[in-house]
Amino acid sequence: MRLLWDSIGMQSFLSTFYERFGLNAYVTGDYTKAEKWFRKLEAREPDSISVLRNLGVILMAKGDAEGAERYLLKEERLYGRSFHRHAALADIAYARGKRREAGKRYALALAEPECSPGGIGESARPLMEKRLAICGNEDSFAKSRQSMQMFEEAQASRDRGDFEKAIGEFLQSAELDETNWPALNNAGSIYLNTLKNPAKAAAMFEKAFVISRNLQIARNLDLARRIAENGVKGKKR
Repeated sequence: MRLLWDSIGMQSFLSTFYERFGLNAYVTGDYTKAEKWFRKLEAREPDSISVLRNLGVILMAKGDAEGAERYLLKEERLYGRSFHRHAALADIAYARGKRREAGKRYALALAEPECSPGGIGESARPLMEKRLAICGNEDSFAKSRQSMQMFEEAQASRDRGDFEKAIGEFLQSAELDETNWPALNNAGSIYLNTLKNPAKAAAMFEKAFVISRNLQIARNLDLARRIAENGVKGKKR
């Protein structure tokens, strides 16, 4: 029995280890490394909520909306409908241009108790309401597709090293769809990490956070503000 217990304990330790390292990598924006750790966990626990939810989120962050959808739909089949599943699948449908499906999912998420005042999903309500309205208007949704196209062009400009152009394209993407907070976040990341302009980066992150209420964006904003503040203090010495 001692050997069996040790074996089970080691299995549990490894699963916790993979999950923790995967989450840490995701928080720092290293989605490739995050996927690597959760793939290891998937080999051990293919149907766990942690695997299905986190691989779905990671693949979405990497731009693989179709792959993300497969994992989250499997999670829903195994564990039932919920606020988090509706919200995640709504975002995926929105990204993939499925107007009616996205609208249906946002409406379902908004109807869940978590979105009520005081609920854990209350902060997400304004963004989902805006996207539900966009899904209900063909012209507005068409602009959101233009926003997606501009976002891809901005990514290509960034990858070529044309950073000023990329920032302009990311901002155009955000103008076409006011809910496109990743465009603002990416512009902020270029200002912070490449152009070394933390003040402008903070302005971008702040706009992105107001829209998204995303914890990673909040961390980016805090970092940019601290770097900008330290830079001002350094000049005064």
